[in-house]
Order: sequence, then structure tokens, then C-alpha cells
Amino acid sequence: MRKYSERGFKNLEFLRFLLIWAVVGVHIAYLNLSGAEQFSWLVKWTSGWQAVEMFFIMSGFFLFYKIRTEETVLHFALRKWLRLAPFIIALTLVGYIAAGFDIMQYPLSVNIFNSVLLLDWNTHHFGPDATILYVAWFANALFFVSVIYFCIFKALGHEKATLLIGAISFICFYMYSRHVYIVVPFIFPMVRGFAYIGFGFLLCEVWKSYTATRKQENDSSVHIGVSILEAVLLLAIVISLFGGSTGIPTPDGLTVPPDQIATLTAQTWFPELTRWALDGVWLQLCFVALFWLFLCNRGIISRGLNNSVSVTLGKYSYAIFLVHTIVIRALRDYVNLPKLEWSYENPVLLISLICIGIFAAAVAAHHLLEQPLTKWANSKL
Repeated sequence: MRKYSERGFKNLEFLRFLLIWAVVGVHIAYLNLSGAEQFSWLVKWTSGWQAVEMFFIMSGFFLFYKIRTEETVLHFALRKWLRLAPFIIALTLVGYIAAGFDIMQYPLSVNIFNSVLLLDWNTHHFGPDATILYVAWFANALFFVSVIYFCIFKALGHEKATLLIGAISFICFYMYSRHVYIVVPFIFPMVRGFAYIGFGFLLCEVWKSYTATRKQENDSSVHIGVSILEAVLLLAIVISLFGGSTGIPTPDGLTVPPDQIATLTAQTWFPELTRWALDGVWLQLCFVALFWLFLCNRGIISRGLNNSVSVTLGKYSYAIFLVHTIVIRALRDYVNLPKLEWSYENPVLLISLICIGIFAAAVAAHHLLEQPLTKWANSKL
């Protein structure tokens, strides 16, 4: 079963790499360029926040695909911490250097303490309580939700754990989609994580059941119908993530304070007003369907991307996810792009250079920091 399943895992690395840039696109809005007519198209990128749910689904799938119930909870938690936290701590220090050790804007108590304990739940990207890596909340939520779900799985056994995790996932999904929670640092990320990591677990259970009952096949033929469906789903996801926001200002009186996300002007923050998604559900269903087709590896796209190039690109995903915040913050604080006249004459070139710079910085951080820290962590385990 494992051999058959892993045929499609390489292409999922490319999918991960693609989704990372949707998140980068959201934060490029923080450069305050989208207000100019030349950069008005950047507003459409701000719906890329929905890629975070897709990352949670993928994380949940692989967490439980490789789960070892004989592992102790302490060992599991330590292994996850050593994978996530050291790189965050190292980049936080790098960010402090880049910020000139501005502890007034980026307090040590918020950044260092929270980085060590994976407690960065901050949803305010700028201000007196700012965190340098303002996307680190994802890794933090991933860590705690993973540990809690592992405890449930280990304590209750397979069938009872599946029912409980499924129930938690659907309850949290309802809370998240209907804003039935208080937007405070802990509640928002955890509700999001419990919902979609749990869905990743359920998807993993279905996949394992499917591959266990299906005979292994050596059929190398490509299915045209599957290929067309892959193309349609991939196109729908790309359009939704990179062109889903209408740019209509956020209305007043909703649960999320508009001043927290005023720079995004993304209509997709609010399910009842979403243009490209019906409560955000249909986009996640499209992703799950594409994810499944990539696992099956029967279409032209999934097979074309099932190669070592995808693995190479995918290995930089975590670095891009964390490093782009430092690059964008540096550009925002020190370069002030809106005041550069040539940027308005070459908008596409400017954004391309920013993305290339982010990728180059991420590659350097991966080889100089992430890889050595990962090797060190593995040696401790």
C-alpha cells in the first residue's frame, strides 16, 4: 500500500510550493502599492489567505499517514518542536538584526519568548506588539493541534479517535466559517487548525482505506478525463487564490475588526460576501479533489509534476513561508517602494524582483539555517 501511495507524493511537493506563493501574494499587499492604479491588480492576490487552510489539510494528511502510535507523546512533541521551532528562533534573530534590534517595535518578550515556546499567536502584523515572523502562528497552531490529535489517537484507539477527531473538526469548521469565536490570539489559529488538520486526517483515512482494498496496478496509461479534471481544478484554485478578491473595502460591524486587515481590502475575508467561494467551502473541496487526483497519479499534470524537480522546489516551501515576512518587512520599513518613481513605470518587473529576492533569501536560509538545524534535531532524536 505504501509503495503505491507514494507514487503521487512528489507532485504534492509542487502543489505545496505553488500555495506558498499565494500566501506571499497576500503579504505583498502590506507594501502599500495596491492603492496606485499601476498596482491595482495586486488587490486580487489578497484572497491567497485561503491557501492556509490547504496547508493545514496537507499537514493533517501527512501527520497521520506516517503516524507511529508506539511513539510516546513526549517524543512526538519533541520531534515536532525540533522540526519547527529552531528555524523560527534562528529567523527571529535574523529579523532582529535586519530591524536594527528595534525592541520598541518588536519587543523581545513577544518575539524570543514566544518563538522558544511556539506561542506566537499574534494576529497584529504591525504595532507595539508586533512579531517579526508574523506567519509563525501557523507553525504554532500546527504544533499544538498535532500534539493534541496525537494524544487522542494514542489514548482512544483508531475507531474512537477517528470519530472524536472528525467531530472536533466539523464543530471547529462551523465555528470558523460562522465566526462563532472571539478573535483573540489563541482561539482564532486553534479553531482553524483543529478544523482543517482534522479534515486532513479524515482524508488520510479514506486514502488508506482506498489503497488497502485496491489491487496494485502497473497500468501506465494516462486518463484523458482525469487530466482534464486536474486542469480545471488547478485553474479554479489558481484563479481563486491569485484573483479572488474584488478589492471592495471591508464593511463595518463584522467580527474581525476592519482596522486589522484594512491594508488587504479583501472581500474574501467574509464568507457571506465572497465572490469566488461559497463560505470558502467550494475552494477547499476543489483542493481536496485535486489532492486526491495527484495521489492517484493518473492524469497528465499529476504525472508531469511527479518528479525530482517538484521535490527540490517543495523543500524550500517552509523557508519561503517564514523568510518572505522578513523581506517584505524590510522593504516596507527601509525602502518605502511607493516613493520610488521607477516602480510605477515597471510594476510587473518590481513585483517579479521582489519574488525573486524572496526565493533567493529562502534558498540561502534553507541551506544555511534550516538544513543544519534539521540535521542537529535529527541527531538529538
